[in-house]
Amino acid sequence: MLIPQFIVDYHSSGKPLVCEIELQPWRCEFWPLPEVGQYNIDYEVQINAPGYFGFGSSGGGEMYAISPVGSVVCLAFGSMSASEALYVASSWEAFEGMLRPAS
Repeated sequence: MLIPQFIVDYHSSGKPLVCEIELQPWRCEFWPLPEVGQYNIDYEVQINAPGYFGFGSSGGGEMYAISPVGSVVCLAFGSMSASEALYVASSWEAFEGMLRPAS
């Protein structure tokens, strides 16, 4: 599974992989880069939310994902329904600008 380059670049940058954000769900825990593709397979992301690509979790039941249009959303692991996606940011760049190191 091909990992989007901007996710690879984020991991390579040395930026924090556990972050807080200023809106619900308040926290982002990036999945380890070597496991991102496997997690997408294990969680059946392409079956449950076609076109989405997961890259982390809230630590509390939601998966962070890139939507088919490039926005960042949270999907509940239970239903993983795209119709219930929680909008987080319009783009990866906007999302990255929201991240703060976890305290």
